[in-house]
Amino acid sequence: MSAGAGEISGDAPHPRTRGRPRSVMGSRRGGPPAQLAGADRTPVIADAIRIVAWLSIAAGLIHAMATVDHFGHWWAYGVFFVVLTYGQVLWGVMLLRGSGADRALLIGAIANLAIVAAWLFSRTIVVPLGPEASTTEPFGVMDIAVTLDQLVLIACVAAILRPRLLVSRGFRTLLGVHRMRLAVMLASATVFAALLGGHQH
Repeated sequence: MSAGAGEISGDAPHPRTRGRPRSVMGSRRGGPPAQLAGADRTPVIADAIRIVAWLSIAAGLIHAMATVDHFGHWWAYGVFFVVLTYGQVLWGVMLLRGSGADRALLIGAIANLAIVAAWLFSRTIVVPLGPEASTTEPFGVMDIAVTLDQLVLIACVAAILRPRLLVSRGFRTLLGVHRMRLAVMLASATVFAALLGGHQH
């Protein structure tokens, strides 16, 4: 396994990565991300990308559940959530199919970060547009669950692409030996939240 992943998990080098750059995230000297895909990625990184994919799909499905409610408030809210749903689900499927290069991971993570920022803004400051403008929305169980999915997704991508950054070092646990257990726990919490309560608006 490459050094980027090895530093996270301590696993032995994977035969498919011998002789390649130390990390799928970049060269030893911190160069641009290597555009490796599918079988060229190490087992730890492949697992992490699958986790990112399923978290994105879960977030998209939660947003799909909230779409009808948003259409009832304003058509533009509904359209926005339709775009979120398709974007997150299709991005997750693309990653599961092994066609997601490092640039695709980065773009997806930035998009999810923007979604989280917009959600937090609407809950703590004000809804910027539409008939709900000048008010704030309440926090809901589903809202918090999907935001947690997206935050973990973003953290995983940061640990995959930029493992040497100081902020990414705290995310290494997400790619450690318990990575799949953590993913299952988070997915279960998301399903439980979806069954418990609806979107708050």
